[in-house]
Amino acid sequence: MTFAFVALAAVALTAWLTLGAVLNAQRDLFAQTPASEPGFQGWSATDHTIDGGSTGTARNAFRTVTRTAMLAGFLAFLLATTVAGLVTRRLTRPLLALERGARRLAAGERGLRLDLPPDRDELRSLTGAFNALVGGLERQEEWRRGMVADIAHDLRTPLAVLRSELEAMQDRVRPLDDAGLARLHREVMLLSRLVDDLRTLSTAESGHLELTPTPVRVADYLRGLLDSLASRAAEAGAAIHLEPVPEDLSAAFDPDRIARVLGNLLDNALNYATPGAIDVSARQEGDELRITVRDHGQGLPPGDEARVLERFYRGDPSRTRNDTGSGLGLSIAKAITEGHGGRLEATNHPDGGAVFTIVLPMHASALGRSEVA
Repeated sequence: MTFAFVALAAVALTAWLTLGAVLNAQRDLFAQTPASEPGFQGWSATDHTIDGGSTGTARNAFRTVTRTAMLAGFLAFLLATTVAGLVTRRLTRPLLALERGARRLAAGERGLRLDLPPDRDELRSLTGAFNALVGGLERQEEWRRGMVADIAHDLRTPLAVLRSELEAMQDRVRPLDDAGLARLHREVMLLSRLVDDLRTLSTAESGHLELTPTPVRVADYLRGLLDSLASRAAEAGAAIHLEPVPEDLSAAFDPDRIARVLGNLLDNALNYATPGAIDVSARQEGDELRITVRDHGQGLPPGDEARVLERFYRGDPSRTRNDTGSGLGLSIAKAITEGHGGRLEATNHPDGGAVFTIVLPMHASALGRSEVA
């Protein structure tokens, strides 16, 4: 409609100017310009000699010009409207397809993909972005279903143990003794840890994890943390080795939160890479602090280096969860690190074993999206 009105206005303006010029020519021809009109110079009958034949011919010419101008204006309007309609249809067809696709997507349809327009323009890019969005939503939904299934699995197992133990005690099949209570307590603690891990992960990923950045001497901090884990490492048949760290190396981060990150990484190494040595190192690169935990186990499955940080990741389908883990340790470590404005990297060492690197900003001012208490 906009194109039509523009075309109509252009035709009307052209016709008006054309007819105005013809009218002025007629007035000059018949010498009938009113005296009140601007530019009138006066005239006399002796200045122009016009007989009846000449007058009729001039009037017929004027009518012919008028009809021609009106016909030309109408044809120009019709042509402009037709071309504008075709161009508008070509431009709006992808937009209408996008609208219909958005409505179908909102209605719950999945597997939706739109055909890309032939022209390599903004509409083609927009359609491609829409298809990418649909693909991302499908992956998110698939991931959400898998996560819910994993949570249900991890909740069902300790609940089943609790139910069987309690029913056995009620039926007097098992005695209500200290050993039975210890088994019940262990399963309750596992449930409690799973719920706590889910809450921590949700808080961190929503950007509301409270952080208290404190200047920390990295060497002293790592020595104290590894000393507290020495007994557990010895029980697992592993030795934690701290490589030399510059004594003057310091950074600002939340020591309790990063202690949990390192604890999760070391737990992962003790659970899946022992017996063997675990190497811990720290160094500064530019404005970043890099703390590395390397084990000497089988390493990460090729191609899954990034996926190991996902919730409830299982590198081997036959692998079951351990008795004390929730399957969220690495995901929590990743979320806490990103809350500090850093990142968690997972790779394989060229000489074997997995390498996890905590990359943190050296200064508290570089903290990312989490709240700083």
